[in-house]
Amino acid sequence: MARSIGIIGAGFTGALLALHLLRRCGDQDRIFLIEKARRFGAGLAYSTGNAHHLLNVRAGNMSAFSAEPDHFVEWLRRLPDQTRAMIDDDPPGPSSFAPRGLFGSYVQQSLAEAIWRGQGGDRLTIVNDEAVGIEREFGGIGVKLAVGRKLVVDTAILAVGNFPPAGTAGPVFGDPWDERALADLDPKAPLLILGTGLTMVDTVISLLDQGHQGPIQAISRRGLLPRQHVGAIPDETGEIRLPRPWTFDPPPSGRSLVALTQVVRRTIDQAERGGRGWRSVIDGLRPHTQRLWHELSHVERKRFLRHLRPWWDVHRHRAAPQVMARLTEARERGQLQIVAGKVAETKVAEDGVVVQVKLRGGDALATYRGARLIDCSGLNSDCTKLDQPLLKQLLETGLIRSDALRLGVDVAADGALIDRDGQAAADLFAIGPITKGAFWEIIAVPDLRVACEAMAARLLPAAPESQPADFGITSSRTIAPSRSGRGAG
Repeated sequence: MARSIGIIGAGFTGALLALHLLRRCGDQDRIFLIEKARRFGAGLAYSTGNAHHLLNVRAGNMSAFSAEPDHFVEWLRRLPDQTRAMIDDDPPGPSSFAPRGLFGSYVQQSLAEAIWRGQGGDRLTIVNDEAVGIEREFGGIGVKLAVGRKLVVDTAILAVGNFPPAGTAGPVFGDPWDERALADLDPKAPLLILGTGLTMVDTVISLLDQGHQGPIQAISRRGLLPRQHVGAIPDETGEIRLPRPWTFDPPPSGRSLVALTQVVRRTIDQAERGGRGWRSVIDGLRPHTQRLWHELSHVERKRFLRHLRPWWDVHRHRAAPQVMARLTEARERGQLQIVAGKVAETKVAEDGVVVQVKLRGGDALATYRGARLIDCSGLNSDCTKLDQPLLKQLLETGLIRSDALRLGVDVAADGALIDRDGQAAADLFAIGPITKGAFWEIIAVPDLRVACEAMAARLLPAAPESQPADFGITSSRTIAPSRSGRGAG
């Protein structure tokens, strides 16, 4: 039976899901990929044009397809010499940290190949417009577009990525990716940054790249920086291999957060004594993390978020060695200062921003001044507080609800959206970072790859036996964009 599927959002997650659906769909199946932005496949994370914004995962773990682990590495090796020169390693290998913008191009090219290669029917329709509403009607799910048109599909999937950051008010930039945040900046001006995670790292790298010489003060409650990946080490044959994750035997249990923490700490001690290092243990938890999150009670999850999340984030989501080396140099020469404390007050002054911080470990207040304040503390995850047309409409009509921890939308184990009455839908799904409340680890490429493969197999369980080597469509249609520039999708 022919199926029609609408994917709302064509960043990395939406594009990857479309790729996996295209590999499984038959001649009569139809996929609609809906995105308001003109650039498909990259999303916010992989749209950066700065070659020094590197992936936080080695290239060998970044393939779009589990069955083809070298897919991304081989793509890198086929790049023209001038483009490949952006990567430190030549030739690129599984242990390379490639520029994030290159990965965005990889996803886009994979999608383009899905459109223009293979043999088959007209299976993919690219809809360059904004989805502003969803409603059930006779014949399926109606997806309302900004210009008033409507697409009717059997199944709709929210793949809107991270919720948008806050806006800009004078010298306070709630969106660190706003091009204006670092534009027309006095190179000697002092700057303030909220947050000390990976987004702060990107912002500082951008500042250093544009020759900024002024002091930079990055403020977070604990003052924790991302840890760095270990450098590549050749094995006894001289070949560079990916570090080997720790194998947990028996697998860890999530019935008690205290007991789980003790197991991890004991295992790290064992790994350190054996020369494997703590990174192997954190990486070895990856196959278990979603199960462990599911096993934790609601109370235990809240305890984790309150006490352990910052420590987990900096150890789990690490940065490339060459990136952290530049931050270390900036700290050693005194340009970059990390401040541990809670922001007590923020005021806009004539010459910029004044921030009062209650320093960690006491009641002392410190005052910091900057020409601008850039918020890198993290994106909003509470869907009830977003001014986004599609999500507001879905909440108002009861088709979705926030998860209990306000990390995103509530979904079942298979990604089915749960409505305000607690019922899981059979025709509405969500995938990616907005499902963090259910899966926790669902923002990195390896986890999203598995999720996309699983959802494609669930929605289109019978893959065609005559599936071609590439993807299986020869043409696509494009629905013209609307004039709107806001909202989901």
